Amino acid sequence: MDTDKSCHNAVSKIIAYLAGQGIELPSTDTSGYCQARARLPDKLLEKLFSKAGQSLEEKVTTEYLWCGQKVKVIDGSTVSMPDTVENQSCYPQPKTQKARCGFPIAKIGVILSLATGAVVAFGIDVLNTHDIKLARKLYQFLKLLDILLGDRAFCTYADLVAIKKLDCDALFRKHQSRTTSMRKGKIVGDCDKLVTWYKPKICPKGLSKDEFDALPQTIAVGEIYYYIVILGFRAENLPKFEALTVRSILLK
Repeated sequence: MDTDKSCHNAVSKIIAYLAGQGIELPSTDTSGYCQARARLPDKLLEKLFSKAGQSLEEKVTTEYLWCGQKVKVIDGSTVSMPDTVENQSCYPQPKTQKARCGFPIAKIGVILSLATGAVVAFGIDVLNTHDIKLARKLYQFLKLLDILLGDRAFCTYADLVAIKKLDCDALFRKHQSRTTSMRKGKIVGDCDKLVTWYKPKICPKGLSKDEFDALPQTIAVGEIYYYIVILGFRAENLPKFEALTVRSILLK
C-alpha cells in the first residue's frame, strides 16, 4: 500500500517498528526476504486479500451507507506478469503479438466497496474472457440489500434477474443495444420512470438453454434520466439526446 513497494522499504519499516517495541532486530539484508516472498503460495495471498477486505467492511458505519444500503462497484481490467513458461501456459499473451515479444496477460474482475475502496471479491481468467463472464462468478459474494454499480457491459436482462434473486439492487449504464423511448413507461418522478423489459427472443452467449428457459418473461426496471452539465460549456448547444444519459436500476 506504500508508494515505494520495494522489499528494502518494507523491511526498513518492519525493523523500525520492532526497534520501537524493543524487540531484537533481524537482518537488514533483503535477499532472504525476497526469496521467501517468491515462495508464498497463491492460496495464502488470496486468503489474506479476502480477510483484509472483509475486516474493513465490518468497520463501515451507517454514515457511509447510501439510504441504509452498502454500494459495491464491479469492473474488469487486465494485468501483465513476468514472461515465464508457466505464466504463458496459463495466461497466453495476445495473439496479435509475435511469439516471445509480449507478456502474459490475464483478465481480472473485481467487486469494490464504495465505502472503503477495498476489493471484496475478485476473479481471474484468460485475456479473451468477457467481463460479464467473470462478473457472474462474483455475484455470490454480494450481501443482502447490496447495491451493485457498474458500466453498460453488465447491463443485461439475465444479470439483472440474477442480482434481483439475491435480494440486491443493480445500477448500470444502459446498454447501447437497448433502445430508449421517451413515450413508454410509467412516470414516477422527475426524470424517472418505470418500464417493462421483455425476455430476449434468442438465448444470449454465456447462458445455457436451461438458464435461459428459467428467466422470467418480463422484469420491471426503473430508468433514470439526467442531464450532463459541463462548466464552461453551453448546455443548449448539445443535441437533446446527447445531453442525457440513461441508467437502469432494478427496483424491488
